[in-house]
Amino acid sequence: MRSRHFIALIIGLIAPATLAAAQIAPPPERAPKTLIPLEGDDLKRAYSGHVVEGIYKTSRQRTGTNIFTERFHKDGTTEYREGHITDKGQWAVRGKLICFGYEGELSGGISCYNVYKSGSCLYAYNPAAIGTDGYPVNDNLWSAKTINRGDVSSCGDLIS
Repeated sequence: MRSRHFIALIIGLIAPATLAAAQIAPPPERAPKTLIPLEGDDLKRAYSGHVVEGIYKTSRQRTGTNIFTERFHKDGTTEYREGHITDKGQWAVRGKLICFGYEGELSGGISCYNVYKSGSCLYAYNPAAIGTDGYPVNDNLWSAKTINRGDVSSCGDLIS
């Protein structure tokens, strides 16, 4: 019985000190951000007048591939190719998002993405994957990554 009281006394003395230390300890430092968010004019410059070569995170059931190319005309039109599918559409920048809508086989609504640059690579993320700090909650949750045709790729998988 005596040993139980002694253990309870020790825990009673240590627990508040441990709690106080945890409360005054500085928060852990966040890893440096390697992704640069693009928005507005920077986002337009990244795509307008360029042909991008890209890869989706997962293969598309419709074509069995995850590789695509897309030509972004300065007038807001686009030409898309993925496997045997080609389609024309529109692209536009809406603040922090780049949005797409297509006319043919890929028609069916507007899709928008947040875009981040790392080296020569552009990573597109579903807006639902973006945290309150404006960055992806997990860098590895990208939907597609692209480079401008002719650039040397610096793309990695961004596994966090």
